[in-house]
Amino acid sequence: MVGELLAILAVLTFVGSNVLYRKTERYASPIFINFFRTALGTITFFLVAVVLGILPYLLLLPWELWVILFVSFLFGQVIGDTAYFKAQKELGTTIALAVSMTFPLFTFILSLIFLNRPFEIKMILSLIFIGLGIIIIGKYKIKAESNNSLKTNSENFRWKKKLHEIIAHTSIKAIGYSLAASLGWAIGLVIIDYATNQIDLILNAEGVSSIVSNVIRFPFALAILILMVWREKNAADRNQTIFSLKKPSQTWLILLLASIIGTSLGAYLYTEATRTAGAIVMSLLASASPLLSLPLTYWVNKEKVSIQSFLGIILTIIGIILILF
Repeated sequence: MVGELLAILAVLTFVGSNVLYRKTERYASPIFINFFRTALGTITFFLVAVVLGILPYLLLLPWELWVILFVSFLFGQVIGDTAYFKAQKELGTTIALAVSMTFPLFTFILSLIFLNRPFEIKMILSLIFIGLGIIIIGKYKIKAESNNSLKTNSENFRWKKKLHEIIAHTSIKAIGYSLAASLGWAIGLVIIDYATNQIDLILNAEGVSSIVSNVIRFPFALAILILMVWREKNAADRNQTIFSLKKPSQTWLILLLASIIGTSLGAYLYTEATRTAGAIVMSLLASASPLLSLPLTYWVNKEKVSIQSFLGIILTIIGIILILF
């Protein structure tokens, strides 16, 4: 029960921080947001490890486990989170979450392959519901964007058609980012489940494995994200605020608050919940994120969700819940 409670708290921090990140997108790119939160997480977990006196534990772990932890962060945070932030910028928080929260299905499949779990027919039903949900969300998101743009376009039909194609391509690409995030999170989650339990066995000190694993994982991811930010900055127009360090003080404040909630606190809750409750349980409880994001996104970002998109969200969540029962 403790693991499930930690998982619910982890989901709340994830949703809350992503809603806040949404307010910074005008001045911060998805890669920069991921870099900032990872940098703060690196500092946080290092300081906690120093205070608790558990840094020497790092030397007791075999190098193979270090590599496994690095790979988990590479898939989960570097690939998964960056892809999600790109999708959120195009689709909005609720819809991006609805599509990316298909990752329990991928988690279940990966557990089936690597943990030899028995195949169940309900996976087919789950896949049908999730597939229908994604199709509905994508279809009506494209349709809504197309109609809004065409209403304000006074040029001829050829240009309208061209604009429609560009918008449609953008939405499909954004949904692709959401699915990439989903798969990345699933791979990272299954690896974390394995790695944290291995750390418990090696150190024989239950309760610190989540902190130890994050002390190892975050610096590796930060190094990669530094290179990504540097490359993005050099490739962009230097006068664009979104790619520079010259950002409004309010943006920095929101980034700091969101990172403390979603990374400093959220990453610990996420890792500890995965260790205690397991990857599948963690991913299934995380599937409630779209519903939790509805009131927050409306209140904070004034995002509206159509009836059709809401239906897609419900179908997606039903498909995920089927895995549990």
